Amino acid sequence: MDNDCLVNRLPVYLPTVEVEAYEVRSRANQAEARAIFNMFKDTGLEQLTGEHDAFISLSPQLDSVALLEGAPKSRLILGYFDDYLPGEIHGETLSGVIQEGYRFALSDRLCQNGLLAMAPQAYAVRLDVTQYAPDELEQRATQLRAEGCRLLATNVDTYDDFEFCKSLNFDFYQGVFLCKPARQKGDIAVNRLAMVHLLSKLQKPNIDMAELEQVISQDVALSYRLLRFSNSAATGLRREVTSIGHALRMAGMDRIRVWASALLLSSVDDKPKELMNTAFVRGKMCEGLAALLKVPEKEPYMFTGFLSVLDALLDCPMAQALEELPLADEVRGALLAHEGRIGQALRCSIAYERAEWEDVQFYGLSSAQIRDTYLNALTWARQLMAGLKA
Repeated sequence: MDNDCLVNRLPVYLPTVEVEAYEVRSRANQAEARAIFNMFKDTGLEQLTGEHDAFISLSPQLDSVALLEGAPKSRLILGYFDDYLPGEIHGETLSGVIQEGYRFALSDRLCQNGLLAMAPQAYAVRLDVTQYAPDELEQRATQLRAEGCRLLATNVDTYDDFEFCKSLNFDFYQGVFLCKPARQKGDIAVNRLAMVHLLSKLQKPNIDMAELEQVISQDVALSYRLLRFSNSAATGLRREVTSIGHALRMAGMDRIRVWASALLLSSVDDKPKELMNTAFVRGKMCEGLAALLKVPEKEPYMFTGFLSVLDALLDCPMAQALEELPLADEVRGALLAHEGRIGQALRCSIAYERAEWEDVQFYGLSSAQIRDTYLNALTWARQLMAGLKA
């Protein structure tokens, strides 16, 4: 894809907060949208959504279904959402979509304006929870349930919103709630604080190989997991690793610090795996943006991306999460206020992740450069997550 169109994915969650699918969104004109759809016919869909299905938001300006010919129908859910005005989409159109072998999803607004009869055949009906008072949302959900519809709540941006929608038996959820702290029930757990302190030690500036080996070796669980990971197919190492020192010599300090940091983050087993995946994508994207500017020290960029979910991981405000961590000022400022070049890389990465296209910019880089950095980060994070599961 050589043009400057932007394309990303947004998770669609089950009530268990596991990923059900990803919604593919883009900032593209008609010609650029064709390039995106063509991407789905080869490895592009796999790069965006991995093994998961894809919601594809359509628009009335483009004969999108025709352009999707050749893409895997079993992987796609066609979304008729807020780009359509009442009357721009008809029941006959949706019947044709079904006959073509596609699944489809509808916005509640379209259901309220002539398409309610098709709603039970939809994969889901999407409701924007910000457009309803709580009692109105409950009433509308009950009405659609009575019609036999499955419900998708969108703009679920806090854990309170998520818990309320769960109480209404929504089937699917979209929003940034996963990256927000849940309601804190007390002090931060000691084991999580220990994990964060160890994470910061791994990123100590000017740490040498002997000190890094000592830091890792002092944590028996981390040492064991790192040795097992180092010997997995995900690392690409060609010889069996027998010790932490051996791993450092084989893989180098930078890779070992990344692997150890990823293992620590993934050790928090009561948080959804997608939160870890988000941290990894942000970290790799921040590093990739730094590489495009030929920044000599890229490790703080990746570490900042990793730590950008720390408030959600510890269920407390970011300022509190960082209080006892001996972080470099540039990393602290980036996390708290998106200050400096590292902060701008993080800001760009989060904006891209959330399809806030106007804020997707970084020191004059082209849209294509930023998009490709994001797509590479998705691939890298997927491979890392697969290795962590092994």
